[in-house]
Amino acid sequence: MSSENQFRENPFGENVAALLLLYVRPVAAISRILDHGRLWFAIVAALATSILLVNVRSPVSGEPPPRLVSHGIFEYAAPLLAIAVLAVPAVIAVRTIGGFGSFSVLMASDYAPLLMCALMAYAAAFLPIAIARRFLTDLLIGVVVLVSFVTYFAILFVITVRTFYGTGFGAAIGTAILAAIATIGGVLLIPAVGPLVPFLGSPMILILLYFALESRLRGLGGGLRSRQHLRDQLEIATNNPRDADAHYQLGLIYQNRRQYSEAIARFKRAVEIDPAEADPHFQLGRIAREQKRVEEAIGHLRTAASLDDKLGQSDVWRELGAAYLQAGKLEEAAAALGKFTDRRPYDPEGLYWYGKTLAGLGRVGEAREMFERAIEAVKTMPRHRRAEVRTWGRAAKGELRKVG
Repeated sequence: MSSENQFRENPFGENVAALLLLYVRPVAAISRILDHGRLWFAIVAALATSILLVNVRSPVSGEPPPRLVSHGIFEYAAPLLAIAVLAVPAVIAVRTIGGFGSFSVLMASDYAPLLMCALMAYAAAFLPIAIARRFLTDLLIGVVVLVSFVTYFAILFVITVRTFYGTGFGAAIGTAILAAIATIGGVLLIPAVGPLVPFLGSPMILILLYFALESRLRGLGGGLRSRQHLRDQLEIATNNPRDADAHYQLGLIYQNRRQYSEAIARFKRAVEIDPAEADPHFQLGRIAREQKRVEEAIGHLRTAASLDDKLGQSDVWRELGAAYLQAGKLEEAAAALGKFTDRRPYDPEGLYWYGKTLAGLGRVGEAREMFERAIEAVKTMPRHRRAEVRTWGRAAKGELRKVG
């Protein structure tokens, strides 16, 4: 039985397996949770972990640890609320400020899957310490263990952001730090709202809040359901031995998550099914170029260009030109990038690579023009696109200073 069928038939057991996988293969585990996880399981696992942490007694003093809030279920749910109300919305707010979309749109599409992964990360990070502290007899060891697992939760949170958004580690770490600052600031306000906790935690208030926010809460789960439904349908489609596109689409999902081994396997399978399809060759070339396998990248990209000269709005020529540049084949790079910039004169990345190539050929004046055009292209981009291309504007500024 395939793992996808197991998830559908035994979601509890498979969610437990995904939780345990976080200890050995965290990137694969986060991807698995995004594809097949259940939000209800993440909530239960995190709440159970929190209850264990709150109720465990110190082997030194025999007393439970200090509590930020001591009002019913809130003393158990406080960490979960901090994640749900502060940390995850803070991540989405950072993306909004970065220009990747409006806050309301990103909340609808991203909130539930991010929350599910964050709660699973919390459970995986703190469940061992809840168990281990029952057996620790040295206070210093206990502190070391606590710090270690707080660090592990931070690492898992960074991996969640990186995998979900397909960013580099630097951007993921920066986003996680800003989210942590917002969360800590919110937690420090808890004493100020402490007198309101019994009121807000009363059953009647909770029921009224649920009915008032029911439609919005259901909307937050729509992004998770749609993502997982698409993933399931693609997996089903791969049972058709002639369906190359299903493998290609799954490859794109893995590629966006930077799970390149899985993406390469899917793209290669798509090529096996339909050798005349240009898109899998294009993506294999992009991955190979990113992994510095330059000659292999050139081979795939040349094949893709021969199959479809205008593939990806001619992006194939930009990627091929950049690969030639990495290989030190400047004349070939100039030809490919010249063709691309003729067709796409306002693409900052293409202009940047063309400028680098021209500078390498000693054509300094033309190189300077390309860098200036790249900077201007970023400035004139629509706001939602500017966040995706501004790195090329910064790189062009750096190169412009070099050429004088």
